[in-house]
Amino acid sequence: MMQSLTKRQKEILDYLMSTFISTSRLPTISEISRHFSFNKRASFEVVAALEKKGYLKKSEDGSLLLSDGERQDLINQRIPHFEDEGFSYIRLKDVENRPCFSMQIFSDEMKNIGLVPGDEGIFQKTDTAENGEIILCSTAERETLMLRRLLIRPDGLYDLIPENDTMGKTTTNKVTIHARLLMSIRRY
Repeated sequence: MMQSLTKRQKEILDYLMSTFISTSRLPTISEISRHFSFNKRASFEVVAALEKKGYLKKSEDGSLLLSDGERQDLINQRIPHFEDEGFSYIRLKDVENRPCFSMQIFSDEMKNIGLVPGDEGIFQKTDTAENGEIILCSTAERETLMLRRLLIRPDGLYDLIPENDTMGKTTTNKVTIHARLLMSIRRY
């Protein structure tokens, strides 16, 4: 069982995870120091503490890696959920306290941008998103999770756009954002 983290250790681990997701590598001690505006020794000590607590490990060549548990939490969270009308997305309670998760896509609502059933989506949990981002969301009218492009209108309404010509957009005055899409993976 992994030990609990201090606030600073959690911030740095979240930074390590988000950098790993966007670049497929962990940041260096120098990059950590620059990002958090503190010296290399402090960065080294926090990284050493994360390694000691089981969140990081060293490879045979001495480079830093996510521990097997952290890598599993990050990449292997495929939890399909069955709804009355067929397969739907996971319920986010299944991935609480994890900054990122992946899930297999079961819908073709984003097929026009190449995201098709069977693809793996990597998501970052968040309750905010920028105009134009692809989000995992729900509305008061539709509690089932949807994968949509977010468009914020000047009149304060939200358009939730599926990237599928056979489906219509959803317009609402309140959207609950659960996560944003970081990347997708297709296995051949």
